[in-house]
Amino acid sequence: MTRDLLGLALLAILCIMISPFYKESAQHYSIEAKATPLERTSAVVQTDYPKKIVFLSDTFLPKTFAGSELSGYETIKYLRSRGHTIILFLKTVVVDEYDGFPIYKFNPDDPFCASEIQNADIVFFQMANETQNMTVLQNRTNRTFVFVHVVNTYDWLIQQKSSFPITIVYNSAMTQNLVPTLHDNMRMVPYVMIDKFKPLRNETLQNNVVVLINCNPNKGGYIFKELAYKLPNVQFMGVKGGYSNQIIDESPPPNLTYIENQKDIRVVFRKTGILVMPSKNETWGRTAVEAMASGVPVIHSESAGIVECVGGAGIMCMRDDIDAWADAIQRIIGDRAYRERLRQYGFNRVEEIIIEQERGRQELAIKIEAE
Repeated sequence: MTRDLLGLALLAILCIMISPFYKESAQHYSIEAKATPLERTSAVVQTDYPKKIVFLSDTFLPKTFAGSELSGYETIKYLRSRGHTIILFLKTVVVDEYDGFPIYKFNPDDPFCASEIQNADIVFFQMANETQNMTVLQNRTNRTFVFVHVVNTYDWLIQQKSSFPITIVYNSAMTQNLVPTLHDNMRMVPYVMIDKFKPLRNETLQNNVVVLINCNPNKGGYIFKELAYKLPNVQFMGVKGGYSNQIIDESPPPNLTYIENQKDIRVVFRKTGILVMPSKNETWGRTAVEAMASGVPVIHSESAGIVECVGGAGIMCMRDDIDAWADAIQRIIGDRAYRERLRQYGFNRVEEIIIEQERGRQELAIKIEAE
């Protein structure tokens, strides 16, 4: 009995001695367990199969800071970090290079342009819906990736056989479902650098300004003006878009102002309290993602792409129901607890989008490097 007690005493002493090490190990394990896969795999893996990629587009940064151009930029920047070489051919050239990417004039009659496109390992195609833009590709034997951001784009291509290999890259499940294709295809939602917007969350909490980004008719420029007149005690700010006709009130009421298109959209979100998106047609919602990441509640229309993007984390109003939009704005401004719930919904939705962003561009890299 005495021997048993002695053994128990020694065991107790041993447990006391090792408990600090166990505690430290347990804490370390707990931290690792809570880390997201993205935090544990943040370093970009270098490819063993580097490719030469030619990117074809109508415009690009710094001329146009719009959704498709920003998405294209983030995509090629990621692929460059994996070890691929990318050059651009644009219809409209304003600079010779952007962020280290060489830029040339798109001219199929130019031997250099035709040769580079013909011989590239991979071509990214993001030009307007014109069949003549594709003629330079018809003799290629290597794959072309066609990026679809608009539902009625490339109907003549994606639903017909082609003489050269094609992969269709959809920007959302909505476009993938509405415009099926005979070709190899995938989904890659537009990439947003979420971490750039997270520091704004404390700043946006203090704002009550209602903002529309891009005041063209499709985005709801007319509706935005009507809301400003309907709610004279609420401040409204319209941000001019980088494309399309802008609906600007030349004699605006005192509560409505307009600012120019911004290269850094964070300048806008620092002043934004509520983002409204009364769009008629959208296939995704880059600005909604940026807003949610910044802690800005989103009110949006029933357009399918925005509904998919926001995922229930905002307020949906029927586009033509002005009273519903006005009520939603007033409730957010007048109910701090409700506003905070919307912010938290947005934060959670952004974390889901981060996972989908990573999945999409990793799938793209795998397809490219398998060629």
